[in-house]
Amino acid sequence: MKQKIVLIGHGNVGKALYEQLSGLTQFAIAGVVVKHLEKKRNVPESLLTGNADALIEDPDVHIVLEAIDDADAALEYARKTLELGKTYISASKKMIAGNLPHLHYLVRKYGGKLLFEASVGGAIPVLRTIRDHLAGEHIERIRGIVNGSCNYILTRMAEDNIEFEAALKEAQAKGFAESDPASDIDAWDSYYKAQILAYTAFGDKPDFARVKWEGIRNVTLKDVADATASGEKIKLVADIQRQEERFTIDIRPTRIGPSDPLFHIDREYNGIIIQGKYTGPVLLQGAGAGGNPTASAMIGDLVNAPRGNFEMVRKLLLAMN
Repeated sequence: MKQKIVLIGHGNVGKALYEQLSGLTQFAIAGVVVKHLEKKRNVPESLLTGNADALIEDPDVHIVLEAIDDADAALEYARKTLELGKTYISASKKMIAGNLPHLHYLVRKYGGKLLFEASVGGAIPVLRTIRDHLAGEHIERIRGIVNGSCNYILTRMAEDNIEFEAALKEAQAKGFAESDPASDIDAWDSYYKAQILAYTAFGDKPDFARVKWEGIRNVTLKDVADATASGEKIKLVADIQRQEERFTIDIRPTRIGPSDPLFHIDREYNGIIIQGKYTGPVLLQGAGAGGNPTASAMIGDLVNAPRGNFEMVRKLLLAMN
């Protein structure tokens, strides 16, 4: 018997998600929630609806997949789903970053599941790696390029000596940046992702000694050219460090040389280095921007959802560490 699922959102990620789901015969889409019903979509009209609550509350629906930009609406949908003991799969990094302790409380109270691999790193299974494969590891530092839009812009500026605005427009045309790019270029997106990485690695309430972030809006073509002349590149690097039981987040445009593993991570790709006490550095890299990589991460969560609540296991291991 097919599992009934609901999709909330049919934008860049939602479209890719709908298409990828067509190849999974074990699931049946009960409905696709959209904001503007009058808009032409490659979805049967019988599936389109503006009423998310009715689908979430449907007793035959047990899994909700959400990919929308509205963090407040995403939070309400997440609460309703988890309070019914169902599974909520989200790509909403702002909503997850701002509410993770509360959402995990709802998971514990009502027995649902919360999965959000798609909120960090696009196609890179970084959260699953931290949560599962490095569950017993003492993670000391996480450092990486976590915004594909900014990385694409900086790469194109260096490759063809083009100005920031031209590179930004190119990123938008390719679907790597939103029409309003402020969240990306002002590093808010990287900040949300850094929070999620910190929560996943260090528990729901890490004690931050310092949190600072700076975007790429003020990086000039001369800055990029000067770095290139010195054999370096400018990357927007997020750095999360453990200092005993306190933690810091530092995000800023950084000049790095060829010896840095992040040096060769270009265009829309992300690269994340997880430094463990016993494992040493583990580098993960892959497509970090665009609808298909993000949708692929959501599909991974969907397929893995029946395996159980990984977060509960992770909490137990953290307590033992």
